Amino acid sequence: MRSLNTKQLFIGIFITLLGAACKKDAAVEPEVQPVAKGKYENGFFIVNEGWFGHGTGELNFFDYSTGKLTDSLFKRENPGKDLKPEGSTLQYGTIFNNNLYLVSKVGGPVVVVDAFTLKEKARIAAKGGNDWRAFLGIDENTGLLSSSSGVYLVNLKNMTAYAKLVGADGQVGDMIKAGNYIFMHSATDGLLIYNASDYTLNRKIKGMTVGFAKTPNGKVWYAGAKYLYQTDPQTLAKDSVSLSFTTYSSWGAWHAGSIAASTKDNVVYLLKTGSFGGGSEVYKYDGNANTLNAPFATNPEKQIFYGKGIGFDSKLNQVVIQTVQSGYGANYAINNLYFYDPAGTLKNTLSYDGYHFPAVTVFHQ
Repeated sequence: MRSLNTKQLFIGIFITLLGAACKKDAAVEPEVQPVAKGKYENGFFIVNEGWFGHGTGELNFFDYSTGKLTDSLFKRENPGKDLKPEGSTLQYGTIFNNNLYLVSKVGGPVVVVDAFTLKEKARIAAKGGNDWRAFLGIDENTGLLSSSSGVYLVNLKNMTAYAKLVGADGQVGDMIKAGNYIFMHSATDGLLIYNASDYTLNRKIKGMTVGFAKTPNGKVWYAGAKYLYQTDPQTLAKDSVSLSFTTYSSWGAWHAGSIAASTKDNVVYLLKTGSFGGGSEVYKYDGNANTLNAPFATNPEKQIFYGKGIGFDSKLNQVVIQTVQSGYGANYAINNLYFYDPAGTLKNTLSYDGYHFPAVTVFHQ
């Protein structure tokens, strides 16, 4: 074997030390910090109806870092713009492709704002005769708007409602897309299931009262009379479980259905409301019928649900309940948010004042 001379040995040691130094430098590269998308990233929204006849609906924001609620955010972030007419009702909101869609009833507008800055980006202008209910995003070009007179396709590039779906007649409210289907709640026909590929009606199922929620396994959930139903969005196979109470629709003064699902587990939460709203008991179903024998949670005395009344916060992994105080007049200026963990333990309560009339909570997903 040929032995190394002194020069070769020195060069070998130098290369080894240089390589070690390079590896050490590579291991301590600075961590890239995510860029904040906007000041409304770390929290959730409450879409409020507003006090009818005294002004339009508005947005509140609950900040996780401070635990505080800020109101009138649309007005704050969009000087010179509004959600009028005052006779309209801001009733629904949802986030799709980083935009928050705000939907008004009774002649009000549909307004699109950036979900992180709340700056307005587009709108369908307020117009007498318009009576929208809910929005469902399909893809970057297309969405659906339900209304008191059916469901309309919407061009999201120019925010124009341009065609009405065949078969969805009369008032239609909640909508959800799962698998190859779009599920809709109709006041006259119950559950409508459309083929997502071409917007043709697949089937109608009578008796639906409350919808919709989707669990992580993809199942779509809704209620009818004294049953909680689940549907497989691939096969449309249906199953049900009995409830100990009767569920009610909200067509007289429509709001989104009082049902929510966990984003972590295959668990559904459903409110027991009265025939005209209100109520104080929350029920949970996790696949075991025994979980429906008693309430998951019950509101404190005099606190009743308002609007949808329930949402699931994926970041906190908690159920969020919204209430007002029972009674009339000044009672409606007493608002509470209750935060429950999946075991039913009350983790936080936030009380706030004002005639907000909360419609729905909206979460970043």
